[in-house]
Amino acid sequence: MTNSKAFFVVFIFVFLGNIFFSNAQCPTIVDSNQNFCDLESLLVSDLQAIDNGGGVFWYDTATSVTPLSNSTSLINGQDYFADDSSGNCGVRQRVDVTITGPPIGLNFQGVCVEDANDATISDLVLTGNDIQWYLTPSGGTALNPTTVLIDNTIYYANQSNPVTGCRSSRLSVFVNVGVVPVPTGDAIQTFCVIPGSSPPTVSDLVANGINIQWYSSISSASPLDPNTPLIDGENYFATISDPPCESFIRLEVIVEFLIQSTAGNNGSLEICEDDTNTYDLFNSLGGTPDSGGIWSPALNSGTGLFDPALDAPGTYTYTVTSSNPACNDASASVTVTFIVPPVAGNNGSLEICEDDTNTYDLFNSLGGTPDSGGI
Repeated sequence: MTNSKAFFVVFIFVFLGNIFFSNAQCPTIVDSNQNFCDLESLLVSDLQAIDNGGGVFWYDTATSVTPLSNSTSLINGQDYFADDSSGNCGVRQRVDVTITGPPIGLNFQGVCVEDANDATISDLVLTGNDIQWYLTPSGGTALNPTTVLIDNTIYYANQSNPVTGCRSSRLSVFVNVGVVPVPTGDAIQTFCVIPGSSPPTVSDLVANGINIQWYSSISSASPLDPNTPLIDGENYFATISDPPCESFIRLEVIVEFLIQSTAGNNGSLEICEDDTNTYDLFNSLGGTPDSGGIWSPALNSGTGLFDPALDAPGTYTYTVTSSNPACNDASASVTVTFIVPPVAGNNGSLEICEDDTNTYDLFNSLGGTPDSGGI
């Protein structure tokens, strides 16, 4: 009985010793989250574990039976499991792999500024950790955030792994710098308008700059059609456009209408050469001319009355002086033409015999030098 007990105790000791010895051979994982950068060696052999005597072998899962080759490439976000050479170490310890690649963002970026010197590296936008910018795809010196951007230039950015501090590969970004200063121009713009005529339009507004766009408010999104009629007393706002950029600050312009004097439209007057009546040339103007203008050349009457006996035929210009210096004087003309009256000759007579059978042209019996073509 004593020997049996001794054998049993020895058996238990040996059995447990084998278990403890086997577990003592299992690799130890110190860092269960292992970080790399995409420019580094990224192989299974780069995973870190402490060899406790049984070797270190990596597996794809906690239960897979075939170890991974040391030359197998690591995959970002993948987990790996450590075991010893036996493959039966017990519960395998897991390692999660994080591989930091280039920062994330648009490969084309436009920076809109009022002055070219205002566009700097700090205006470029990417998502990442401790982003640095370069002028070359590799090597070189990181650019200061205050470095002025060069239009139509490719810049390169990398980021650091927040755990290890290693730096990633670089993302290329093509940069376009749009310079869109605030347009300049008169804050008050006046237009001379003839009552009843079509008003000026947005295309008549003036601002200095390229690709001027006009808006109805300081924040409206849609530009006005150039053919939009202007409204007296309204405010209009101008920007400079250089797609995809547009000036941030808008030039504000107030529109003021001034009443334009009108001399009417050109007209004509035809009168007989021997006419003894007088004619007011104002009545021969078309449209609705303003009164109070002057005629040139001056008529003998000193007014607008034309006397055929005293005034010569020709063109007479009527000018109305503008009441506002901003508007031009208005002029229209009346062309006077003398018409020579027809001549029927003088009264005549014709005596013929009662039984005369000949025919006679009465025109030949008229005295003087009558015009032909009468009836």
